[in-house]
Amino acid sequence: FLSKGGVLILTTWVSQGAVEEQTSVIFLILKVFCHLPLHKASRENISPILQSVNGLRFYRTSDISNRAKGLLSRWTK
Repeated sequence: FLSKGGVLILTTWVSQGAVEEQTSVIFLILKVFCHLPLHKASRENISPILQSVNGLRFYRTSDISNRAKGLLSRWTK
């Protein structure tokens, strides 16, 4: 999944979901990000993920913003 570009597709969906305010889609994809072995992803794949999740830190729904903050915290350790 990581090597076939699946993560980039999920990143695109997160960005589009944020624009269209599709909170259920965003929340589900953030849950998927929690379970993916992103430490094995290449740098060119991880950078867009970090950017899109970082943009969700201040999302209007606290569930999503808290999940995004938690992911970023976990990934920076």
